[in-house]
Amino acid sequence: MSSASAVIAEGVSAPEGPTLGPGGWILNVCSFSRDSNPKVFGGDIVATHPDRPGDTRRLFNTSGGGVEGIPAALAFGPDGCLYITDEGHRAILRATDQGALSVHVRSPNGPNDLSFDREGNLWFTDPWGSDLDNAIGGVYVLYAGTAIPEQVASGLAFPNGIVATPEELVYAETRTSRLWRHRRFAEGQLGGAELFAELPPQTGVEVQGPDGIARDGRGNLYVAHYGSGCVRVFAPDGTQLDPIAVPGRDPTNLCFGGPEMNMLFVTLDDTDQLIAQRVPCQGATIQFCPSASEPPSYEHWLHLIENSPAV
Repeated sequence: MSSASAVIAEGVSAPEGPTLGPGGWILNVCSFSRDSNPKVFGGDIVATHPDRPGDTRRLFNTSGGGVEGIPAALAFGPDGCLYITDEGHRAILRATDQGALSVHVRSPNGPNDLSFDREGNLWFTDPWGSDLDNAIGGVYVLYAGTAIPEQVASGLAFPNGIVATPEELVYAETRTSRLWRHRRFAEGQLGGAELFAELPPQTGVEVQGPDGIARDGRGNLYVAHYGSGCVRVFAPDGTQLDPIAVPGRDPTNLCFGGPEMNMLFVTLDDTDQLIAQRVPCQGATIQFCPSASEPPSYEHWLHLIENSPAV
């Protein structure tokens, strides 16, 4: 599967975690500072509008309290706030539509990616410091209305992207190049881990594996395959479909957007870019997505974005 890609943002330092925001804006994090990008800093949360490529705004920075922010992923929650996994703070942060930050929940290692289900439960991966020789990564869920997360999986070598649906939970384990699935049953029961798919090895690449993931409306899984120069696509049964080539070796994460929800937005770590590429399928419904319903509470987010300084 291939089509021409368009560069939406350039010079976004170590981009990760794109998500669809209000008014069609695409938000992403800048995980680390780089000397080549003097205007963008590690910890920045930025937004770019696909209709105006290069129009990137800095919303706020997650650094503070003596801690250097290392944000990795974003998701809007049921309360209209933006939730940010931040490995520097070893916490999931909560940002209001005024840009005010607070710690929502802490994690043992440092969280990487997150997914809200339709009940408002927050599922997240916690990989910081884990690898093949120190497989201490875990997956957790913070059930709506509770304050202490419950562990879902442990002993993982850098768990990464995650997607929760009413039927299943799927997450990536980067260092083993595997995708894992837990089936979800009635009354909140969660099945054990099943191997969903393995990504093909890349020769001559030291760091590789599945990173961020997203679903389309047909249930296909899109996986940013770091080190491969492509997005892998898997059918609901785990069968690998044609990959999507991207103009960079190291895609980190992805989301659907656009007026018809058939644009795939991908962050590229090696080129410091956010790109857009049209795909045949619409993305699956994103829980609590501002652009899906545009409730009045998101007007303040739109105001914040449109009045934030350009970078």
